[in-house]
Amino acid sequence: MCIVEVLEFRLKCKIIVDMKGPKLLPKKITSKMNKRETTKYEKLIQDWIKTGEDMVKAQAESVDYGRKIDKMENPTAAQKKKDKKLIDAGFKAESKAFKKADEYDEYVEKLKKKYA
Repeated sequence: MCIVEVLEFRLKCKIIVDMKGPKLLPKKITSKMNKRETTKYEKLIQDWIKTGEDMVKAQAESVDYGRKIDKMENPTAAQKKKDKKLIDAGFKAESKAFKKADEYDEYVEKLKKKYA
């Protein structure tokens, strides 16, 4: 992918949803965390962001293909099947992203109770 394609893709994705990532913990809590907690916390943040980006990408592909199919007079069975497959992939990616977000929120609440 060239830079122009990447920028266009990011622009399309921003229109759908803006996954900036989680709200970070305050400095007073992160300074008290041990190495294992810090590592898990950073991994959860990275997972949240990655799954969010994957979700946006899958949904963007699904929407683009769905709009393309809607313009056609008589889409073939294979085209309808591909559209359904892309929609399912978008929902699976969304489910995975929400699961990671919930996992992060649960861990942050645990840390807040422990250190606040």
